[in-house]
Amino acid sequence: MGILRTILALAVVVYHSYKIFGLRLCGGQVAVQAFYMISGFYMALVLNEKYTGKGFYKTFITSRFYRIFPVYWMVLLAAVLVSVIGLYGFGKPYYLARYLSGKDCLSWTTVLWFGLENIIIIGQDILYFLRLDELCQPHLVYNPLSFKHTGYQYLFVPQAWSISIEFVFYLLAPFLVTKKLRWQLLLVLLSLGLRYFFATRLYLSFDPWTYRFFPFELAFFMAGSLAYRFYKWLETRPPSPAIGYGALTVLLALIIFYDQVILPDTAKNYSFYALFLLALPFIFYSFKSNKADRYIGELSFSIYIIHHLVVNLLRKQFFGNPYMLDYYGYVVIGTTLLLAIGMQRWLVEPLDRYRHRLAKTNE
Repeated sequence: MGILRTILALAVVVYHSYKIFGLRLCGGQVAVQAFYMISGFYMALVLNEKYTGKGFYKTFITSRFYRIFPVYWMVLLAAVLVSVIGLYGFGKPYYLARYLSGKDCLSWTTVLWFGLENIIIIGQDILYFLRLDELCQPHLVYNPLSFKHTGYQYLFVPQAWSISIEFVFYLLAPFLVTKKLRWQLLLVLLSLGLRYFFATRLYLSFDPWTYRFFPFELAFFMAGSLAYRFYKWLETRPPSPAIGYGALTVLLALIIFYDQVILPDTAKNYSFYALFLLALPFIFYSFKSNKADRYIGELSFSIYIIHHLVVNLLRKQFFGNPYMLDYYGYVVIGTTLLLAIGMQRWLVEPLDRYRHRLAKTNE
């Protein structure tokens, strides 16, 4: 599923930058929720087949920690350095801009809170439900994006809010994806039911409720776990690899030409999710031993975590020169890919070797 993961990461890059070949791809929300399903699938796989026995929980969480935090911290440091150098060298504060414009409305306590969130990641999604009022007091509200002064504006790696949701799932996954099928299905239905109730009765069907509220997103993680159960059933009746190749081709086409599908957004999104979920087991079965696919997939996290910095650095230059705007998306994607390959070679791979040795030591 490596190619699928990376094309979804690139869909987020396009969403945050500019269209390519005249296309916007599937957009941020669809890409992120598809990622949640893939995450649920993989966590069910490793927790049922790899991380078992005494001490498995500590080993699993430690492995997830080393997979995410060092890479994130490197990008966070880069964002801080770019902002400081930009401020004092070129008068462009980048991610420090909100701290400077809102300095008269920030207490040391609030700055400490925002700084801590930037470091620990967990809880960043909550900042998308936070606003600072006229008296500079923070409040959790149901419609924060309608206000000018919101908590998420103080994040140096803004897209990491989804990593926060992912990590909360990792903390809970050992207690969820190993349960019997009926309990997992019940969680999916409860999460979807909660989403439907809030959308239809409380009219909370807008960002950030659409894909940044963990109880609603749990359905996607658990649906991925159900797909893993289907995969285990497939192993007893091996399908032709061609089915997986065909399923991947269809999904890639849908992701790329998503805007060209003429359906109401809700119907289109959930039709895609259903097809995506059904295809996952076949794609994994066909590509699970493909080293090239695995390498391509490993780039997805680096692409996702570094791209916003690239977008931010290049935005003014391209939007300030309209004749160059059509090249913006291509340049962002090319730069992000080069940085991701470098990160994979000199940071991710050494960390992966270390966490795999750590996992073997704890077995």
